[in-house]
Amino acid sequence: MLLNRFRAAVVVGIIIAGLAIPACAEYAKDEILIKYKQGIETKAKQRVKALGISHMKDVGRTRMQRMKLPKSLSVESAIAKLKKDPAVEYVGPNHILRITAVFPNDIIFQEGYYFWIYDEYVPQWGLYYPEASRRPDIRAPEAWAITTGSPSVPIAIIDTGVDYGHPDLASKIWTNPGEIPNNGIDDDNNGFVDDTMGWDFVNWDNDPMDDNVDPYGMGIKMFHGTFMAGIAGAATNNSIGMAGVAWGCPIVPIKVMAADGSGLESDVAAGVTYAVDLGIRVINMSLAGPDDVQALKDAVDYAWENGALCICASGNENVSTDMYPASYSSALAVGASNQNDSRCTAADWGAGGSNYGPYLDVVAPGTMIVSTSSMLEDRDYFYSDGTSCSAPFVSGVAALLWSAHPEWSNQKVFVQLTRTADDCAPAGYDIYTGYGRVNAYRALTESIQETGSISALKSAAAGTPVSLSGVVLSTASGEIANRLYVQNADRSIGVMLYFSGSTPAGLADGDFVDVTGSVGVVSGEVAITSAAVTKRVDLANAKPRPLGMNQKTIGGGAFGNQVGVVNQYSYPREMATGANNIGLLVSASGKVRHVGTDWFYLDDGSDLDDGTGNTGIYVYVGLSIVRPNINRVAVVTGISSCEIMSGSPVARRVLRPRRQSDIKVL
Repeated sequence: MLLNRFRAAVVVGIIIAGLAIPACAEYAKDEILIKYKQGIETKAKQRVKALGISHMKDVGRTRMQRMKLPKSLSVESAIAKLKKDPAVEYVGPNHILRITAVFPNDIIFQEGYYFWIYDEYVPQWGLYYPEASRRPDIRAPEAWAITTGSPSVPIAIIDTGVDYGHPDLASKIWTNPGEIPNNGIDDDNNGFVDDTMGWDFVNWDNDPMDDNVDPYGMGIKMFHGTFMAGIAGAATNNSIGMAGVAWGCPIVPIKVMAADGSGLESDVAAGVTYAVDLGIRVINMSLAGPDDVQALKDAVDYAWENGALCICASGNENVSTDMYPASYSSALAVGASNQNDSRCTAADWGAGGSNYGPYLDVVAPGTMIVSTSSMLEDRDYFYSDGTSCSAPFVSGVAALLWSAHPEWSNQKVFVQLTRTADDCAPAGYDIYTGYGRVNAYRALTESIQETGSISALKSAAAGTPVSLSGVVLSTASGEIANRLYVQNADRSIGVMLYFSGSTPAGLADGDFVDVTGSVGVVSGEVAITSAAVTKRVDLANAKPRPLGMNQKTIGGGAFGNQVGVVNQYSYPREMATGANNIGLLVSASGKVRHVGTDWFYLDDGSDLDDGTGNTGIYVYVGLSIVRPNINRVAVVTGISSCEIMSGSPVARRVLRPRRQSDIKVL
């Protein structure tokens, strides 16, 4: 019954795919359409001509005319002027129309994979699943109406190799243009010698053919890498087999795993850097383990620093502990979702479940997934489960994004994938489904209206994308839990970068960095969440000097006499306007009052009460910084911050020292 409904839905989709519907606010930027009232159009045409508008062609028998605008006249201005003309019956933009979706003719995409043992069909529901109350698929047909992928955006499959003779993959295999086939020479000087087909690969036999079998010695063909390659980019609309996510993008098989599915840390790391050095930006890693291995971390970081994106499966053990390489801050971590748009568990797989934790970024379909390998027949198809299947869905969407926007950075692709994911329960970001299930159509169609300055993001709505260039770190890696802070070089304004896990390693205060992420609010303070940080190697470290703040303005800007602090999300909101010193490195002095376990109050003479009965500045030191004794006079350097207290509508002033030397007792 499911198959019949699925077939019917696809047939309807094929019929409507030829129809065009308007895309909101899309129109030719230098044209308009105009229709004159019959009998009085002569003078109207003269007035139109006087505006510099010229006739292009008549629109069939509609009496509508297509008109060309001069460079000095916008579409909006032309329409506003001509609507006032009594001889004009209609004037409007020449809208751009697009087909609604593309439904390829691949038999498995249209009808599902027929599993004869159980006499049932398994659809490619991860691409298109119309029968759910809410579509849990990645909206591939709608995305394909925009792009099916570019030949210049290859996808690297770091795995057990790929069956390059499979009928749905043979035409998709990328070849290295820098190598001459079968000459036994390292032509492109990258440390690897080509094989007979002109590819050079990181493995012991120099042949990317997938020879993966089950690890139990039964000789059952698993072909793990081949399966991942099919999901990401199988040949599509070729009347056979299945559809792949990015079917216009080539596949790069990088074989780093033995037949039993295991591989050395050194081989996997070498495979990643090899792909990066070839200029490949989409790197699929459907592998996971509990060990934090240095070579692999260095390779994933190398990929990020060179503009590539490692897209990594979270693993299938149903645990919340860190899994690698997915847990590395430079990786995009992918979990598995089911047909109900929730995390896959043992109920979906029979055992285990999609691993989860604060490192998880997104989920993608990961149960009953059809692809290009079968344990039953050579070069056939079958279905499987796991986060290994989920990662190549995301890799395919990343390849579609780079196909449509080749100029985008890996940071921008990362942010777009997470911000356009469809939220899954529980609401908002969570450790089980991350930012949600990837949506290829939203990723390709939702524009990024970025804020390019700290000042602009302070007044932007939550969720607004952020892209900062050349800002200065005022904190170093690991100094303040879950946080880094950046500020303008002129000390005019600063902001928090918030991380659900540990902060990126290897960063020092004074480093110039580029940052991308989204506007968020953390405990009442404006922040950049989902932050990606790239160190600027072209700019030398310039350790920031603290800004000396007088008693009336520490934390309060122009409203220093207000209870609490003033920030964009403070109360009352009508007073919380403009930038202030929240997020800046500052220094304050005073007598130590009211010492607690990991905090103390610094009486700076402001007499500001934050609602606790204590006055002055709340200094949060955590457990690694020793507090000064009560009644001692101290100079404290730290980040001017704030937080909403439980039961209070206002944010209190907080000063966050970064290290022990930030507290000087006089």
